[in-house]
Amino acid sequence: MDDLNLACRDCGEHYRTRGDLPRRGSLRCRRCGATLWRAPAARFPDPRAFALTAAIFLVLVNTFPVFDVSIMGDHRSGGVGSGAVALMTYGSGISAGSGISAVGALVALIAVAIPAISIALTLVVLFYLWAGASHRAQIPRIVGLTWRAAVHLRPWSMLDVFLLAAVVAYTRLGQLADTAIGVGGYALAAFVVIQVLIDQMLGRDRVWSAIDNPLKYSPPPGAPAMLCLDCDLVVAARTEEGAARRHCPRCHARLAWRRPGSLATTVAFSIAGLILYLPANLFPVLSVTRFGHTEAYTIMGGIRDLAAAGLWPLALLVLLASIIVPVLKLASLGWCLVAIRWRSRLLLRQRTVLHRFVRYIGRWSNIDVFVVAMVVALVQFGFITTIEPGPGIASFAAVVVLTMIATDAFDSRLMWDAVSEGRK
Repeated sequence: MDDLNLACRDCGEHYRTRGDLPRRGSLRCRRCGATLWRAPAARFPDPRAFALTAAIFLVLVNTFPVFDVSIMGDHRSGGVGSGAVALMTYGSGISAGSGISAVGALVALIAVAIPAISIALTLVVLFYLWAGASHRAQIPRIVGLTWRAAVHLRPWSMLDVFLLAAVVAYTRLGQLADTAIGVGGYALAAFVVIQVLIDQMLGRDRVWSAIDNPLKYSPPPGAPAMLCLDCDLVVAARTEEGAARRHCPRCHARLAWRRPGSLATTVAFSIAGLILYLPANLFPVLSVTRFGHTEAYTIMGGIRDLAAAGLWPLALLVLLASIIVPVLKLASLGWCLVAIRWRSRLLLRQRTVLHRFVRYIGRWSNIDVFVVAMVVALVQFGFITTIEPGPGIASFAAVVVLTMIATDAFDSRLMWDAVSEGRK
């Protein structure tokens, strides 16, 4: 059995292990603790059934309403796409509302379009591989490109975040109107559960191994090797002809020793996010008008409202997702950038773990964006009760997206490179 090469995407350490990996458990980096390889938590023989089930539930999510609300006999219902439409329509003909329209477009993208595209790409790849194509000597290049696109889109498919936002919205709507969960709401919960099962059964490596066996590309001992950040394949830095390898032979992504433009991109998007963080918290994210009286709510105002209603778990959840996580992302990125500049070894492993953590939880800050989208779409009862989006939600949505891009762009291996070149 040939040896398998593994590399840590967080610190850059390279390992060589036996090719017959165990069917259970995982392998972790001894230097920073990152997961190098993990066996799928559930090894179902054919994941196509789960992917097809997820696609059916996704159709139901986008067809039926998530909530039905009524006030004094007047009824409204809305689904996942209703909030996006409401926000995009809100800015029509109003220059000040262009930011709100952009938020609507963002909601449509990450809650409707990307989940549908992601599931469609997953179905295409799984049906191809599990229909006997994996036994062929050569898998067409388009299969690797398709799965690479599906993997890239997965973090931006945010119906799991939308489900948590729906729970928060349900409590707020219940304070204003009679609220019932629609078919789309139950379908949304089912879709999220199935999506988690698919992620667990496929793992990070199962599909890539089916597309192309990594043992074929194991570089000889001592030879310079490169890690593909798209499919985790470790390959020799040079081809058999001696030329520098420019593309991954499995997923066809462009190879580089470190992520190109990592520091400049991180700095630019972090500064932009920091600038917008202040208006995101000072300006109201929505306003509620009841019988002619209007009350505006900032993010902190909404948290206080939940706490005053006795909904402490939800108040803490929104506080964590909307206040603490953005600050943590900006602070951790700033710390990592300064540490690279100073070539500091101080808490190097902890910094790497922190970056890995904020990269994972950053997407959950969109809870408030989805809550505003849902309540704006549903609560339009004229003089009785009306909810409108505030300018703060545009700044907040921009902060979330900018910090997500900055976190993804940051190559944490540069911190380890810095201390290998100099110590402080």
